Amino acid sequence: MDRVKIAFFGVKAWERAAIEKALAGLDTYGIGIYEEEVQDNLKVAAEYEIISPFIYSKFDKKVLDKLPKLKMIATRSTGTDHIDMEECQKRGIKVTSVPVYGSRTVAEYTIGLMLAVAKNIVEGDEALQDDEFSPEGLTGIDLYKKTLGIVGLGKIGANVARFARALGMKIIAVEKNPDPKIVKRYKVELVSLEELLKRSDVVTLHVPAVKETRHLINRNNIKLMKKGSILINTARGAVVESNAVVWALNNGILRGAGLDVVEEEDKIEDISMIMSQRPRKEDLQDLLSYHILRDRSDVVFTPHNAFNTEEAIERIIKTTIENIRNFIKEK
Repeated sequence: MDRVKIAFFGVKAWERAAIEKALAGLDTYGIGIYEEEVQDNLKVAAEYEIISPFIYSKFDKKVLDKLPKLKMIATRSTGTDHIDMEECQKRGIKVTSVPVYGSRTVAEYTIGLMLAVAKNIVEGDEALQDDEFSPEGLTGIDLYKKTLGIVGLGKIGANVARFARALGMKIIAVEKNPDPKIVKRYKVELVSLEELLKRSDVVTLHVPAVKETRHLINRNNIKLMKKGSILINTARGAVVESNAVVWALNNGILRGAGLDVVEEEDKIEDISMIMSQRPRKEDLQDLLSYHILRDRSDVVFTPHNAFNTEEAIERIIKTTIENIRNFIKEK
């Protein structure tokens, strides 16, 4: 295992230098660094034994069938919902991730989205771009003494609680396996999801995309939220039903939303291709919801960017290379 071929896919320009630096001294037959995703470059990907993707490279059965040499997937993400883990296990393909790279990074971004929505910061900037130097129509709300509902009190959720306490917010949370120290330190009240939605002025999501969390926030339960509340999602798009968010905004249940992820984000890169393939009704509804949310002034919409800081990227690359080195050394 000391001489293998390694490839990195879905590499952005700012990642390349960090990857090349981290790989120095790793003895391999060859290292490839590609901007394309794995499914868009299968002929090349098939030559490698270790592949490091980001979340937009898909590893389903169809793709795995085209990668006969693959021994390891070292994803540069915390989540693994883009990988068929069961199929990898059957084939003896090792999968590693980066569980702790941005717990503070994503938490900071979450607070940023929360403030941007509550204070109408983006809308104010856009008004200035249109030469409207007036605060009229930009009245926001204070977060002080408001109730923040955190769904998922893991590493990211705990940091959100810490930052929110500094703003003077009350914290309630949903968590299957709460850390008593975190609960006590940040004075968190543990509640059910239904109670959290009813009581929170701001709801923020920090859970993985698994079968149990798909559409955790949906048309049936979003109506429980307080009138004029705020929804923040920096977790995974599939956790929130986009149509439900549109409905809640239209009906005044939500005063606004801060979305760094949406369930349609893997479908929007080539709309013309989707349209040419006789799309399902559900696909068209998803794309329509995406465009409606993107164009609303009461939604702050960013392109899955919460992880994206210089420090976090360095940690991602460092951990990924460490995972690869340990695999090669058979640790």
